[in-house]
Amino acid sequence: MTKKLILTAAGLLLFLLAALYAFRHQESMAESAAAPAPSGVVDSSACIAPKEFMKANHMRVLAEWRHSSVREGNRVWVAPDGRKIDKSLNTCLNCHSSNRMFCFNCHMYANVKPNCWNCHISPMEAP
Repeated sequence: MTKKLILTAAGLLLFLLAALYAFRHQESMAESAAAPAPSGVVDSSACIAPKEFMKANHMRVLAEWRHSSVREGNRVWVAPDGRKIDKSLNTCLNCHSSNRMFCFNCHMYANVKPNCWNCHISPMEAP
């Protein structure tokens, strides 16, 4: 009986070690994945907000723009410096369209699946 118990414990230990190795290997691969390359030189003075803010909050900005444009009819955003900007994906794509994969590279890297292209024409589909 003790031999069975020892074999069961050894098998369980091997299973746990294999699972731990697989988890750590997957984690280290995710850490080593390179961030997507920037889309090219963009005039940051034309952007609606600083780069750091947009990297962290672009989805929140787009969701707020969508809600106020579609639900409230407010299609113009006034920047802190007084510029009036159309609440549109075209506003973003005016600068970022130089790389047709701009949105997709970052979304693949972040493993998110936005639904923007359910209504909008994707830059990948644009002529």
